[in-house]
Amino acid sequence: MRAPIPYLLAYANTIASRLADAELRPHGLTVRQFGLLAQLRAEPELTIADLARQLGITRQSLHGMVDELERDGHLVREPGASGRTRRLALTLGTAGLLADAGGPLARAEAQFLRGVSTRDREALRTLLQRVLATATDDEAWL
Repeated sequence: MRAPIPYLLAYANTIASRLADAELRPHGLTVRQFGLLAQLRAEPELTIADLARQLGITRQSLHGMVDELERDGHLVREPGASGRTRRLALTLGTAGLLADAGGPLARAEAQFLRGVSTRDREALRTLLQRVLATATDDEAWL
């Protein structure tokens, strides 16, 4: 029996997240927090609802992550375009934190994909970005 792709992705996520979290721990971040901050850096106009949809998590889960990141000084909540929405803004030091995370994430990626050729790594990255762009209806992944 061939393993279903959702199972393979879920299991790969478990392993990759464990490696990335261990590398990011000295920087006070998890890979999910890094993803949230990186998404906000790429698309600063996103509302909380938009961000939850793009990250594929519930608004409740997002609020928990935002609370932690706000408490740690990585972002602030600001009024959104309308009086009813809120947007998130990165603090000044967060850009440096995201840049500093590049090395640890590269190490986690190298550990996770050891034995996989550079060509296959890039093919995997391209395919995952295409899948995410389609699944989230967000071309920012491309």
